[in-house]
Amino acid sequence: MGYIRRTLQVTLFQLRRELLSKRTIVLFLIIGIFIYSNMEPVAVFCAAVGIKATPLGFVHMINDFIFQTVFMLGILFLLSSAPFRGDFYPYIVYRSGDKEWETGNILYIFIMTFLYTVFLVIISMIGLKGRIDFVCEWGKIWGTLARTNAASQYGVQFAVSDYIIGKYEPLYAMVVSFLLEWICFIWVGMCIYFVNILTKKAVGVFLAGIFVFLDAMIYNSWTPWAYRFSPVTLSHLSAFTKGYVYYGITLQYAWRFFGITIIGFIVGTILLTKKVRDYE
Repeated sequence: MGYIRRTLQVTLFQLRRELLSKRTIVLFLIIGIFIYSNMEPVAVFCAAVGIKATPLGFVHMINDFIFQTVFMLGILFLLSSAPFRGDFYPYIVYRSGDKEWETGNILYIFIMTFLYTVFLVIISMIGLKGRIDFVCEWGKIWGTLARTNAASQYGVQFAVSDYIIGKYEPLYAMVVSFLLEWICFIWVGMCIYFVNILTKKAVGVFLAGIFVFLDAMIYNSWTPWAYRFSPVTLSHLSAFTKGYVYYGITLQYAWRFFGITIIGFIVGTILLTKKVRDYE
């Protein structure tokens, strides 16, 4: 119980320190304005046709390459200070312990990325300016934007996926998209955390940045099988089409990829901490 209590104290300390920091506030403002301004054309379209939209804009936004890249760069910026060792570090570690410190920070990454994902969902709904219908169906608005030129006429900048609408039930698409987005954010955060500890430099930020843009690099230069190693691609519900299934890119593979690699990052972080402690 003492270990759990000290771990939670580290997590709460980091949350109190980071949630109200200038870095976090500025990032959330920028991302919030970005989402709201891009959902506004959908709200205008709703007003023009006199039909409300269901709250599923988040699903389509994160499946758009440009929007997903913006969101990933946001989490990259948010967690770029990992492993969060400021002037307070020696004092906190002395009181909590090395393992509790690392575990508390890992839990902080899980919680912070969850809050960031929830924020994306909420702002995507607020951007509809009240023209929202809370029913469990895709509705006419998203179907029309996906299958006609209404999106270009009203200046909707993100792609509304006809594949997702035709393939998945709306509630399933929302839940799975949320989980894929959250777990991909965790992956980016843990990559930064582990590699920064390993190298004792900000190499993790650089490496995670490469993975964020890996989707674009594969699209322009490499073969489709390389998408198996792109976390951003695997966070797209629209990526699991028949063309990519041939290369083993499925939703089940995505869960395995994220699960195994994140566990690897966590175990590696704990082993590195133990190695440093034993050496000292």
